[in-house]
Order: sequence, then C-alpha cells, then structure tokens
Amino acid sequence: MPRIDVNRSGEMEAFVQVVESGGFSAAARLLDMTPSAVSKLVARLELRLGIQLVHRSTRKLQLTPEGLHFYERSTRVLADMDEGRALRRRRCGAARAREHQRERVLRPSQAGAAGAAPA
Repeated sequence: MPRIDVNRSGEMEAFVQVVESGGFSAAARLLDMTPSAVSKLVARLELRLGIQLVHRSTRKLQLTPEGLHFYERSTRVLADMDEGRALRRRRCGAARAREHQRERVLRPSQAGAAGAAPA
C-alpha cells in the first residue's frame, strides 16, 4: 500500500503563491519561508507529478503549458478546501450555539433559583 503524502496541499499552495506573486522570493515573503524552501516545495511537486510546472531563470518565472493547467486546477481545489473549512466552522459554530441554548433551557435561571422559597 503506498504511503500517503500529507503535505500535498502545502506544495500546491506554495506553487499557487509563486505564480500569483510572480516569483519564489515574493512567494517566500508572503508565506514566511525562505526562497529555497519554496523552491524545494515546487520542485517536490514537479517530481511527484512528473511534469515541469515552471521555467526558472534568474530574471523571470514562466509557466509551462502544464503549469498553467495545473495552476488553474490548483486554485479551484484550494478554493474548494477553503469552502469546506468555512462550512465546517459554520456547522461547528451552529452546533455550539444549539448546545449553549440547550444548556440555558435545562439549567435553572439565576433569578428563579434566587426567588424560590425553601421547602
């Protein structure tokens, strides 16, 4: 059984940031990483995919046709992941609100408990 790579979304996010910021150094600043670390993430992604995503030079970065296609797909995947996280937060928040409401209904109110006469 193949080992699951748990950081594929991190590689994808680094690649998208490189494309959107125009280079490894700019992406590294935005991601709070070193340019070398960002470059290694993208290189690892390319190795895993078996395709070259970007043409690297000292002056500019240019997407390959495959890189452009992968960038477009990656932005959709990452947006879907963000949407899923937001949905989970909303559902968890709604569940907490229902639980809080249930607790308010089940426990005696402060005023009612203070005004009750001893038996």
